[in-house]
Amino acid sequence: MPNRKKGNSASIRWKWGFRLMLAFLLFFSVFTTIMLATFQNRLHDKERVEAESLVHSISDTLSQIDTRLTDKNVESLMEKISVSTTSRGVLKVENIPLLDQWSQEGTIIQVFDSDAQLIYESKPTNTTFERISGYTFEEVTINNREAFIGKDTIVGESKAVLLGYVQVVFRLTDYHKFMADINQTVFLMIIAGVVVSILLGYGLSLTFFRPIKQMTDTMNEINEDTLSKSRIKIKSTNSPDELTDLSNQINDLLDKMGRYVTQQKQFVEDVSHELRTPTAIVEGHLKLLNRWGKDDPQVLDESLQASLNEITRMKTLVQEMLDLSRAEQVQMHYPNEMTPAVEVVTQVFHNFKMLYTGFVFHFDNDMSQERYIQIHRNHLEQILVILLDNAVKYSTDRKEIHISISETLSQVQIAIQDFGEGMSQEDQQKIFNRFYRVDKARSREKGGHGLGLSIAKELLENYHGDISVESVLGHGTIFRIQLPFQEDYLPEQEISAEE
Repeated sequence: MPNRKKGNSASIRWKWGFRLMLAFLLFFSVFTTIMLATFQNRLHDKERVEAESLVHSISDTLSQIDTRLTDKNVESLMEKISVSTTSRGVLKVENIPLLDQWSQEGTIIQVFDSDAQLIYESKPTNTTFERISGYTFEEVTINNREAFIGKDTIVGESKAVLLGYVQVVFRLTDYHKFMADINQTVFLMIIAGVVVSILLGYGLSLTFFRPIKQMTDTMNEINEDTLSKSRIKIKSTNSPDELTDLSNQINDLLDKMGRYVTQQKQFVEDVSHELRTPTAIVEGHLKLLNRWGKDDPQVLDESLQASLNEITRMKTLVQEMLDLSRAEQVQMHYPNEMTPAVEVVTQVFHNFKMLYTGFVFHFDNDMSQERYIQIHRNHLEQILVILLDNAVKYSTDRKEIHISISETLSQVQIAIQDFGEGMSQEDQQKIFNRFYRVDKARSREKGGHGLGLSIAKELLENYHGDISVESVLGHGTIFRIQLPFQEDYLPEQEISAEE
C-alpha cells in the first residue's frame, strides 16, 4: 500500500511537470515563431525594396543611350556604370564590381531591344520574357524557392521613343542562405528550449508538490506506525499559504489522533491493571464455592457478598474510566455549551447540605452578578461532586466544609476547603495522576479508585480551565478551580424576553 501511494504522488509530479514543460515549450515556440516571422518579413521587404530600386536604376541608366539599343552600346554602358541617384530617388548602378556582386548573389540582368530580342545578359538563364507596358514586379518560384522578377520599359530621355526592355531576375541567394542559417539557429534554440522546459517544468513541479509529497510520506509513516511522532515539516510561517495552512491542520489532526490513540491504549492498560485484582478475588471465591464452600452456608454467604462487592467496584471503575475517556473528548462533543456558574454551585451546595446532615456546609458568594462559563452543566456538577465527595470522605473530627465562588477580570474561581487529613507535598504533586491514592488502604476502604481528580483535571483542561491544590498534612485541603467566563453572553431565555 505505501509503495502504491508513493507511485501516485510521483505520477502527479510527473503529470504536472509534463504540463508545465508543455506550457513553457508552447510559450517559447510561439514567441520564437513570432520573432522569426517578423524578422523574415522585414528582411523580405528590404530585399524587395532593393530589387525594385535596382530595376529602376538600370532602366534609367539605359534610357540615356537615346538611340537604338545594341549589344555593344548596352555592354559598353554597363561597364561604365557607377552609383548615383536618379530623379525618382532610386540608386543608379554604375560600377561593374557591384554588378559582379549581384551576379554572385543570384541576380541576372537581361536587356531586350524594341522587338523583344535579347541583346544583353549578365548570366545565362532559362527565364522567359514577355513584352510589357510599363513597370512590373512579381514574386515567383524558381526551383521551388522564392524569387523576384522585375521588368521595365526603356524609353529615350529626349525622343521619348521605346528603346527596349530590361528584365532583372532576383534568385535571392543570400536571403535564402541567411534564412537557412537563421532556421538552423532557431532549431537549435528550440532543442535547447525543450531541455530548459523539461528542467523548469519538472523542477517547478518538484517545488510545488514538495509539501504534498511530505504529507504523503508522513501519512505513510503514520499508517505503518500509529504512534509515530512524524509530522509535516513547515519551513516558514512568515508568509503562510494554502498548503502551509493545510499542513498545520493535518499536523493538528495527527496530534489529536495521536492523543486519542495514546488515551485508548492507556485506557485499556489501566482497566486491565485495575480489573486484575477484583477479577482474581471473584475467581478465588467462585473456586472456593466450587470446591466445598457451597455446602457451608457461612462460607457461601461471605463469598457471594465479597463477589458482589467486587463486581460493584468493577462497575464503578469501568464507569469512571468511561467518564475519564469522555472527558478527554469534550471539545469535540460540547464545543459551545454555556453554564451559569452561581446557579450550579448553589444547587450542588444545597444537595450536599441535604445529603450529609452531619456536616456543616458554608457557602460564600462573592459574585456581583451571574457569570456564564463555557462548560457543559453536567460536567461542572460532576467536578464539584468529585471535590465535595473527597472533602466528605477525608474529613476527620472537624466535619466542616467551605465553598466559595468569586471572579477576576476574566475568570470564575471556585474553592472547596475541608479540615480533614490533608496531604504532604509529594502527594500534592501526584494527586491528579490516574489511580494515585494518598493512602491506598484507607482509600480502598472508602471506595475510591484514584480516578476522580484525574477526571476533574481532564475536564477542566479541555474546557480551558485549571485546578490547583493547597494542603497541610493533618489540617485539611483546599481545591481551587478556575474557568473563563464570557462577558456579554445572554442565555436564550433572556434574549427571547428582550425581544
